[in-house]
Amino acid sequence: MNILITGSSSGIGQTIARRAVAAGHRVVLMARRASLLQALAEELNRPLPGQAVVVPGDVGSSADCEQAVKTGLEAFGDLDALVNTAGTWVDLPFAEVSYEEIERFVHTDVTGALQISRALLPHLRARGGGRLLHLNGLQGLLRQRPPVLYAAVESAVRGLCESLRWEVAGQGVHVGLITLGAVANTEPDDPAPDVLQHQGQRQRLSRGEVAEAALFMLSRPPGVNVDELVLTPLGQQL
Repeated sequence: MNILITGSSSGIGQTIARRAVAAGHRVVLMARRASLLQALAEELNRPLPGQAVVVPGDVGSSADCEQAVKTGLEAFGDLDALVNTAGTWVDLPFAEVSYEEIERFVHTDVTGALQISRALLPHLRARGGGRLLHLNGLQGLLRQRPPVLYAAVESAVRGLCESLRWEVAGQGVHVGLITLGAVANTEPDDPAPDVLQHQGQRQRLSRGEVAEAALFMLSRPPGVNVDELVLTPLGQQL
């Protein structure tokens, strides 16, 4: 499978890229930090050259999204799937959020999700199918608590996935959403169990566990769509 992975310079996107290549897939790495992408590509291509190609870019730019798809098609001849992990974070009471922070958050998480999906979708439709997979925060599903801006943008991504799923099913395109609770984003991919716990209860997911969920969804047989997978640590308090 040839997979376009956004937000792959670090965090969950980087881990998914590693696991995808280890499973025999090829990846197009897209993110804004070119030096980190290049380092990751060198790591992934060391055992077997040609498994990863780099496309520095911003999902909030339609031109960058189109270039990522074009580069992937030129490198691999085909693209089967998108995994969109690009995202940002603003953890402030809504009245204290600056207009610049609102614009940046929406630019990456909402505009980015729309544009990278739009860029790849015509190819998937033309080839008779494929998969679009977006990662989302738990507050797109449960909106009873702040931060308000996070709940707003994650709800928009949920709306994209739920509506687009119906629109493109007839063309063989599968649309899925992974909704995540707390994730250990600065620790190793698979840290020791006690790192993810607090007072004996599991409080965070590992990035490796999230990557396994993503690859599970991508590997379902054609015609089988996992609409949504909600992944949370058992001890997380909402």
